[in-house]
Amino acid sequence: MTRLPILSLIISLFGSCNADQSNLIQEKVNTRLAEFIKKEKETCRASLLAQAEKTVDSLLLAEAQLQLRDSLNRMRPGAPVIPPAVPPIDTLEVKPIFQKKN
Repeated sequence: MTRLPILSLIISLFGSCNADQSNLIQEKVNTRLAEFIKKEKETCRASLLAQAEKTVDSLLLAEAQLQLRDSLNRMRPGAPVIPPAVPPIDTLEVKPIFQKKN
């Protein structure tokens, strides 16, 4: 008879220890899971930001190159105007100054 109360006391103590451990284990699991989720979100966010930066940079570069090409094409000067022919000042025929004696 004396063993029964001691045995029931031991069973109740072990039962309560298991409950505390399972709660403690569950708390640790929840904490580690929350840390893992936070870490994965940060990693995912950093990856998305890097990809977005590359996309935005390439779009801005393409737009700048397009504007540069357009402005150079619009500013290209036309063909120069051919000036009118200048009439000669003297219309006389060219002759030698000295003539040879035969």
